[in-house]
Amino acid sequence: MYCKQIKKGTWRCVGDAGRDPVTGKRRQFARSGKTKREAETKVQEAIFEADLNTYSSHTPFSTFADYWLELYTMRGNKETTNRYRAYTLSLVKEQLGNRPLNRITTDMLQNLLGSFLTEGRAYHTLRGVHNVLKMLFDHAYKMRILDATPMDGVFVPKKRLEVKDVDGSEAQKLYLENHELKIFLDEVAKYRNIVTRTLIFVLAFTGMRPGEAIALQLEDINYTTKTIRVNKTMFFKSGVINDFEVTPPKTLNSVRMIDVDDIVLTKLQELATYRKRKRWAKSKFIFAEADGSPRTVKLLNQTIRRISARTSIGRPVNTYMLRHTHISLLAEAGIELTYVMNRVGHQNSKTTTNIYLHITQGMRSNASEKMENKFSDLLQN
Repeated sequence: MYCKQIKKGTWRCVGDAGRDPVTGKRRQFARSGKTKREAETKVQEAIFEADLNTYSSHTPFSTFADYWLELYTMRGNKETTNRYRAYTLSLVKEQLGNRPLNRITTDMLQNLLGSFLTEGRAYHTLRGVHNVLKMLFDHAYKMRILDATPMDGVFVPKKRLEVKDVDGSEAQKLYLENHELKIFLDEVAKYRNIVTRTLIFVLAFTGMRPGEAIALQLEDINYTTKTIRVNKTMFFKSGVINDFEVTPPKTLNSVRMIDVDDIVLTKLQELATYRKRKRWAKSKFIFAEADGSPRTVKLLNQTIRRISARTSIGRPVNTYMLRHTHISLLAEAGIELTYVMNRVGHQNSKTTTNIYLHITQGMRSNASEKMENKFSDLLQN
């Protein structure tokens, strides 16, 4: 909503109600008031009344979903969030299509989530579908289009746990063992592109998300305190070079300072020296190529997979596997879970916790064996 003070004691606000579902024309409402709040309230009331006259309980789900999504994108969310909402909503639209809102029941929605589970869709996707449906039907209820929301009582179904889910084997697939990491980094060291080499080493030794690392700028590195500041991420709109946007990180918990060792700092200095010696184009980004453009996450992942294919590891490696490997190294070093979460920018994460517990469980087994040997020696003495 756009607001401007026309004169003392008079404000004028203009709000967008989205496009008319019938004509496709843009709908805007302008209202004035003695205060900004009063003008805003009048615009919101006008939009609300317009929507009441446009939509009803007989409106097809797809039509209302498009309207709701357009409103949702006006909230100032990150573009990645908007795209994810659109994706989860598209899954539902494929199933519900033009069914009227008042003919969508709780059982129907619960069965829909159940069918997604049966198809093998990830729990994260099911939760995303549940969230978007709850917001959509809550909005329909607040608009008095529906007398009640059919999402009341709908839950996110979960796959029944199997032995493989609790024996640690699944968690082990998420990261590289120490010897595998060494094999991979030895191959990385042979890679011809110094930007890619340095970027991969930084990911492995800091646990940063790929977008966070690619967005790093010169002022984010403090060689005196041996820290790296993480307060932004790189969002590539289309996966094409130079079609990007620097945005705030994933969550507020992602803003952090990471302690780094001399290995990482030395490699960053070597990259800076190389760029200067080769007279590459100036760029505020640390991991910029010769022309000053940053690497894309997509290209980085492709490169990492090609490098891992040349090793004896026997499974493809990606950027998030390096992040998970870093978590496993911290757990193996005996670092507390709280510190691990803070370092990688997680408030809570099932994946991080599973990896941590899997590693520390192995450490407890080793400790038990050592204690048994010690007690045996005492009894023999």
